[in-house]
Amino acid sequence: MNSISMQKLKQVLFHLEGSTENLYQQLPMVQTGAQINHDTSHTADQIDLHSHVFYEILFVCRGQNVQYLWNNNRYRLQKGDIMLIPPGVTHRPVFSGEFTEPYERYALWIDPDFFHSHASQFPELNYALEQCRLADSGLLRSTNATYSGLYAGFHTLWLEQEGQRFGWEAAVALGAIIHLMIHISRTFYYRNTSVAKTETRSLFDDVFQYIDTHLCEKLTLDHVASQFHVSSSTISHMFRKQLDVSFYHCVIQRRLIHSKNKILQGTALQDVWESCGFPDYSSFYRLFKKEYGMSPREFRMLNMHKPDSG
Repeated sequence: MNSISMQKLKQVLFHLEGSTENLYQQLPMVQTGAQINHDTSHTADQIDLHSHVFYEILFVCRGQNVQYLWNNNRYRLQKGDIMLIPPGVTHRPVFSGEFTEPYERYALWIDPDFFHSHASQFPELNYALEQCRLADSGLLRSTNATYSGLYAGFHTLWLEQEGQRFGWEAAVALGAIIHLMIHISRTFYYRNTSVAKTETRSLFDDVFQYIDTHLCEKLTLDHVASQFHVSSSTISHMFRKQLDVSFYHCVIQRRLIHSKNKILQGTALQDVWESCGFPDYSSFYRLFKKEYGMSPREFRMLNMHKPDSG
């Protein structure tokens, strides 16, 4: 299989769908075991809330005024940060303030089954991910002294993938698991990286978390505003400013991500829509297909590799 860069993936999906509105909802792994992407944003691109069925490890090379949502946590990124994103976790960058320099990062994608098969033999591979899970955090902050080593690890995998010499797919997959993940875990074990602190909580963070904990309930703008003793226009303006989407669109995105996780957990399709707050199955089906380009049943068959019982 030929190597494919993030830009090529974008081009492929653009021609398939006609737009990049739900690009990051659809990005697939196209290599066995693991693949690495390199991307640079020169403008404050619109990236919706999304999740993946694989692990995503982001390494920040540069970027000013970039924050990141990881579930209900919000972080301010800086050079050398490592964002650990397990399957099913809601995430997206948030571009705040003036865009003073490009946001450049490597994104390593690892197939969960491939990762777990190795981590079951060598638990050290999972050390950093497990410590972040226990701390309910997704961001590791490296020291200046460790940046060059981490950068070299990501860049070496990228060069291997781009060069496509004999055995490159094995080199990328095994290099990602054995070399890079153990390097990340080792830097954390020896305190050369640490769990980063979240940004000071704001009204936006509290509302964002409220949505997540009340997904199966009726979430109207007026009701949520009353819970926080502010006007509905305050909530509406806040979401437009922070995420460049409406309050309602954010609610739908979070419900759809939750529905994907429920499907992957084996919940019957006829039970998913109600547990995720949709008024009926037809609304759930229509919104799911619009967002992801496939029906809930097709999503389940594609990712579960077994007949649908729902």
